[in-house]
Amino acid sequence: MNMPPLADFFAINYRTFVEAFVLLFAVLDAIGTAPIFVSLTKDYDKERQKILKEAVIVAAAILVVFALFGWLIFDIFDITINDFRIAGGIILFVVAVQHVMGTGTGPKGPEPTDIAVFPLATPLLAGPGAISTVVILSGPPYGPLLDLLVIGGNALLTYLLLARSAWIGRILGPDGTNALSKITALLIASLAVSFVVIGVSNIVMGLV
Repeated sequence: MNMPPLADFFAINYRTFVEAFVLLFAVLDAIGTAPIFVSLTKDYDKERQKILKEAVIVAAAILVVFALFGWLIFDIFDITINDFRIAGGIILFVVAVQHVMGTGTGPKGPEPTDIAVFPLATPLLAGPGAISTVVILSGPPYGPLLDLLVIGGNALLTYLLLARSAWIGRILGPDGTNALSKITALLIASLAVSFVVIGVSNIVMGLV
């Protein structure tokens, strides 16, 4: 896979921006992560905002690196965007199934010393699903610049939502938060299937 053309870097389309923004927001699942964040930081009331800020910055940095240099990684390993669409779609589907079935590998308590970097920044925020998504969004019809704007916007929104995680939890309650997380998982699963279908279709068309 080659680096996207310079024209594609500056290409911005309102419809594709909204589509990409919603997609990454669904994959990040900030609302579904809120109860985990509250649990992890329950013993760090004074440091909660500092932990959150560091976690969001680290997660955003990870996603930016993959958004900008994912194509270089592809070149090194001779991977095409369609290969990654299929692999990414499969990963997203597994993530969605884990959300629906409640079998994710998320942590149960604040055992790690630096919970801002692990497990908050990664894998809870910048996990395989999010990384796969930003790499795919760096290609057509989205583009690297749009990808960076989407990452920045979602990082800000994630920070605002998690900063008020206790309030969100009180409003939705355990059942409401769980239901919303399941709905988000179904959306992720649908998008995952779409990625796989597009990737397979493009490969087949290329062979034909």
